[in-house]
Amino acid sequence: DRAVQWAEECGLQIVLDLHGCPGGESGDAPCGRRQRPEGTWHWRNWRMRQSLEALEVVARRYAGRACVTGIEVCNEPSNTVPVRSLCRYYAQAVQTIRAAGMTKAVVVLPIFQRCEFQVVKVFYKMTGGKLDRICFDQHLYHCFDDFHGKTLAQQLRATAENAEMLRHYPMVVGEWSL
Repeated sequence: DRAVQWAEECGLQIVLDLHGCPGGESGDAPCGRRQRPEGTWHWRNWRMRQSLEALEVVARRYAGRACVTGIEVCNEPSNTVPVRSLCRYYAQAVQTIRAAGMTKAVVVLPIFQRCEFQVVKVFYKMTGGKLDRICFDQHLYHCFDDFHGKTLAQQLRATAENAEMLRHYPMVVGEWSL
């Protein structure tokens, strides 16, 4: 509450982020849990109903705050969550947030380790494209795995590919590195 108040006093805009969902949206540490041994977390461990309840509480609490211009519905959902299940959760999250009175804030839907086209396509087909003030969140890290040992030219080509993706969809880059 104090951070939101300070943001308002300073004229800042903030995005609230459910960065760790009940049961975890993955078995990895970035979702607010200690990393589990490989194979011990299953996507059905993510308690989506409780996650929606948490979003409702947060949306209700901060719906009238001018500085809250966005709310993110989870962090980095596992790529083992079926796309249709993930998109169904996203559609329910948008409806829950809007019904709780947060009608002007952008609802941010993460795309993590997935083909953005597939997630967006399924989401828009499922919702009929009727939901407004939503955007997708990509995390563009250029410091892990495939980026080790790339030349400057290869890094720049990857950046150009990212730029093309960002021009094509309503998107924000919520996490990044060089």
